Amino acid sequence: MTRNPQRRRRVGGAPVTVLLLGCCTAATPAFGNTELSTRSLKQLSVEELMNVEVYSASRHLETNQASPSAIFVITNDDIRRSQATSVPELLRLVPGVQVGRVDANKWAVSMRGFNSREANKLLVLVDGRSIYDPLFSGTLWESQDFMLEDVDRIEVIRGPGGTLWGANAFNGIINIVTRDASETQGALASLRVGTEEEYTVAARYGFKPTERQSLRIYGKGLERDTGRSDVATPHDGSRMRRGGFRWDWNDGQRDQLRLSGDVFKATTGIREDPSLAHDVVHKGHHLIARWDHALAADNTVLAQFYYDHVDFESIGYTQARDTYNLDLQHSVRLGSRHLLVWGAGLREMRDETQSALAGLVDILPNHRKDNITNVFAQDTYSIVPSKLNLTLGLKYERTDYAEHEWLPNVRLAWTPDTDETWWAAFGEATRVPSRIESDITFFGFLRVGDDFRAEHVRAYELGHRRLVAPGLWYDVALFYNDYEDLRTTEQGGQFANFMYGNSAGAELAVRWEPLPDWRLDLAYTYLTTGLALDPRSTSSRGQLNYIEGFGARNQASLRSMLDLSSSIQFDATVRYVGRLPSLGYPSYTELDLNLSWNIRDGVDLSLAGRNLLHSHHPEQNFAFAASGMPTETERGVYGGVTWQF
Repeated sequence: MTRNPQRRRRVGGAPVTVLLLGCCTAATPAFGNTELSTRSLKQLSVEELMNVEVYSASRHLETNQASPSAIFVITNDDIRRSQATSVPELLRLVPGVQVGRVDANKWAVSMRGFNSREANKLLVLVDGRSIYDPLFSGTLWESQDFMLEDVDRIEVIRGPGGTLWGANAFNGIINIVTRDASETQGALASLRVGTEEEYTVAARYGFKPTERQSLRIYGKGLERDTGRSDVATPHDGSRMRRGGFRWDWNDGQRDQLRLSGDVFKATTGIREDPSLAHDVVHKGHHLIARWDHALAADNTVLAQFYYDHVDFESIGYTQARDTYNLDLQHSVRLGSRHLLVWGAGLREMRDETQSALAGLVDILPNHRKDNITNVFAQDTYSIVPSKLNLTLGLKYERTDYAEHEWLPNVRLAWTPDTDETWWAAFGEATRVPSRIESDITFFGFLRVGDDFRAEHVRAYELGHRRLVAPGLWYDVALFYNDYEDLRTTEQGGQFANFMYGNSAGAELAVRWEPLPDWRLDLAYTYLTTGLALDPRSTSSRGQLNYIEGFGARNQASLRSMLDLSSSIQFDATVRYVGRLPSLGYPSYTELDLNLSWNIRDGVDLSLAGRNLLHSHHPEQNFAFAASGMPTETERGVYGGVTWQF
């Protein structure tokens, strides 16, 4: 592959004067829908599951079946039956998502390649609040714990979403949507104990202060055992404490209000020494306020504000960061064929970052304020009503790392009937530098990131989904991503944007109900990545081989969900992950089993086994581990009880 080193970026090969192009930013919330959030997703048939309404793919409600995106929805019932204790465990079942356990508490999660502990090309949202960490880039999953009983659904969008969600929605978006407080009335208490998940205890109470108000409060704590290592004594155990609330109000006509917040502290590493790579102390709190107002039918105004504070200590760095985020959106139907969504967003981040090796390795300036601003518009035009829809969008976004970005989006969906959809898409996205990449300084004067700018991707996608017969449905997506300006480390340790290349692959999901009480879910992913260096680069080819080999070429899972009776459920999942050449890890196959029993109304018992085919196996590297080697994932068994009253 050759490329002109002086090549300039274009916006999708088309002029920026494209008419009415739509977008959102990483700062734009996943504004929900009360009708959707109050629906129960439990015990849906395959036909009902494919028509579940989703929001994240197009910034307005549409059915999963008709969405012009590679989308997968994990419902509340999927979460309950999985008996998962963390979101990364749930994401193992999604085609196109790569999940590897780094050690007993840390995870590597990405889409379409580039996976590692610091995977920086995936944007994760919780009720519209970005949990993408700007210090290192990526998501620190060991600190992102949730009371999974309160999660309504997880919408997983594979592929770039820059036009929809802005900076860092590079290879995909995960949107975790929590349940309305009106759905969680009464009391719930749960306890799980086991060999690796030593204990997880959670309690929640919901009530209605008035007829139109609903409120819930909750608390949760957990502790995990250490992993296994043959070269050093593991010290990667972890503990988490978290609590929060959610309040919802509506006037029954035009207005809805929501206020929610959480406070947490996560400690990983039994020594609790933040100078060690395994040891992390992460704590914080946040508050979200949202207002939905209906001006008229098909004419709504939405506003959301959130404040987020975090304190982080690990591998010699400490950071205190405050984030203020405001988003406005207006959705209106124009005539019978146009659905227009437009708005703006502003985010301000203020931090104080210190290094334990001050004078040798610093983050300078120690105090920094960053802003992200955007304006966007999106039009979905019904070319042939109920058959052919075209979505065009453009977002203008300005950050302190990438001053001017124009991110287009073009999507076409053809639905010949309600059981079949063909779709095609083109879009662009950016990944902005982290605080460390931009500001790391050696010996007080040597700055290695001053010339490093945003990374870019153009993506081309094609998909087809169809209900073949009652109880049998499939969804396939093909993609080709063209990357530019990826980070390289040059001679002298300088960061630059001299890497480019592509990734391509296929993702398949199949759902089949052989019997009314038995469902099978199959997921398969094929991925190939090819990277190259600009002639100006002084980096070695070994850097490319290392990055290319972070992702498994083949992944597959088969999940069986069987109702043995009206009160007993038995689920089994077989997972295959291909080898990771960069790490020298072989492929592996694992088996997870779950058994749950509703012994009486409101009381459930469960038993789960994880990684039952091997006593231990490696999944993902952690380059900064104190021992120089990762710990391995071990076989685990745990039981639990949940009581609702």
